[in-house]
Amino acid sequence: MRIIIAVAVSVILALAIFFIAQKNMHNKIATRDLAKVELLQRGLEFINSLVRKDGSHIYQMFNFTFQKKFSPNQLQGAIDHWYAERSYRGVKFGAVNILGLSGHITSWISFKNPPETKLIYQYWIKTDSGWKLMWLTGILNYKDYIYGDSDTIAQHEIMQRVFEEAISDSGIKTVFPQLELTKNLAILYRPQRNFTKIKLPKNRVVWLTQDEIKNEYQRLGINTYFDFGMIRIVDGIALGTLDIVPIPRTKQPPGIRRRRSIVMFFKKVADDWVFAGYGNKW
Repeated sequence: MRIIIAVAVSVILALAIFFIAQKNMHNKIATRDLAKVELLQRGLEFINSLVRKDGSHIYQMFNFTFQKKFSPNQLQGAIDHWYAERSYRGVKFGAVNILGLSGHITSWISFKNPPETKLIYQYWIKTDSGWKLMWLTGILNYKDYIYGDSDTIAQHEIMQRVFEEAISDSGIKTVFPQLELTKNLAILYRPQRNFTKIKLPKNRVVWLTQDEIKNEYQRLGINTYFDFGMIRIVDGIALGTLDIVPIPRTKQPPGIRRRRSIVMFFKKVADDWVFAGYGNKW
């Protein structure tokens, strides 16, 4: 069985490389395409290990920050719980995408006894040592496997850097050109989140609760506010999510009529966090 799986993995990888090479037959293979091949190879390696229920090997595919917090036995327990004594039947791959320093692979695992199909969403991050697993939607749950959020000082630094990038000329205005940056910029204050004072040279930043935003938006002259989402620091790479939220009963910018989100990446260089590109936006 393992030999059959290994052969299938090799065939799929060879086909992927062949089609990418055909696409670039008159030029050198693009760096992005090579990165996709490397990512797909890692994704197939993961599926091969998952079929064998080899949590130990999958554990080694995770980033070092994950490994520092969780043990191989904990990951093996999550895999066994996900299998729930079902028998593997086959796998179907969906999209393989690279966005900034993140890689995303969608796949569906089919089972027999009973017959059913489950989604596995692989989230990878490109570190200095290559593609490392960051998350497995469908196997890990957010309640028990939160990590990369313990360095409060670094998290505050990333909040500052995310906001600086957001209002820069090459920042969020490039991604969402409809957004009008006002003199006052409001960030949603959440009691459970660490508060940090953000300083900007040309704008006044205020942290407000939902009620304060409803009461103060006219005086402040704002029609949107910002909300920080997930901020994680993994193996010297930080990713921060920033949401732009329209305020009801105001004249909302075109294209910002609903909550919009964008992920940004930063890499640790010496003592500074350097912007390393955008990830998902929705």
